Amino acid sequence: MGTVIINPQAEAAQISLAEPSKVFGMLKSMYMGRKDSRQIYRVLLKFPISMIPSNCMILKSILKIYVQFTNCRTSSLFTPFALQEDWSVDTVNWKNQPAFYPMFTGEPRYLNREGFYTFNITKPVSMWYNHEIPNYGLIIKNTETQNKTAKQITTVTNSILAPSIEITYTPKCETQVISTRFVSQTEEISTDELYTFSSVMDTALTKTITYHIENLGNTPVEILLQVSANLTDFMNDSSTPRIIAPHDQIYAIPYTFSKYLRIAARNVNPGETSRLKIWYQAQEG
Repeated sequence: MGTVIINPQAEAAQISLAEPSKVFGMLKSMYMGRKDSRQIYRVLLKFPISMIPSNCMILKSILKIYVQFTNCRTSSLFTPFALQEDWSVDTVNWKNQPAFYPMFTGEPRYLNREGFYTFNITKPVSMWYNHEIPNYGLIIKNTETQNKTAKQITTVTNSILAPSIEITYTPKCETQVISTRFVSQTEEISTDELYTFSSVMDTALTKTITYHIENLGNTPVEILLQVSANLTDFMNDSSTPRIIAPHDQIYAIPYTFSKYLRIAARNVNPGETSRLKIWYQAQEG
């Protein structure tokens, strides 16, 4: 399972309460936050994710911006919100700005110095990719209640300082559902000092096999699992026999895959007899 990282260039637009009808277009730097009660700024970002193949899982999405001015290093919490409506760099302004989802956000970050900042935006990107909401981009804003909290970010096109998004994704695992059938059979056999054999089971189609064996008698019994490829020549699945104490129960699982399987049983002490109850259980599929 691999991952791929894409880094699409983002479109960016600034809007301003002080100039509500003005379209700023693409600027080399943009403000977001509040300088005073009239000068409040927001930044909108839009970037494509269509290059991500279908049937993938978004592992992580990171928005990266460069803050070039922090207004006397006044700290403020900024949040990216997913937008509900489409917009264009050529027409968007404060008056016609698109609405945003208050509940679908990226990771809030305090911006208190110059330099690079990253926001985890995995939630909105995953929702875009899974077509839960349309991809109209993000708007970044703070609470806009405190003066001197505006920040200036670099938005010059084709610069390493411009806003960018790094998306890590991986193909989903293909799960194949295979129907199975549970097989169960019970029998009883009598034992003495010579080997007695259970019914032969055809295990060619089985995935898992378990024998549960109960000693109904008053004397110990040894058992062996035996396998065969032709119903004639049987070999011991293990060279070490298992001993079942009187009125005890064990389970046995074959180590070797073969088409046919049976149990060989005999009493440990010559001249004694006993009786075994055997449950054969298997899953076929």
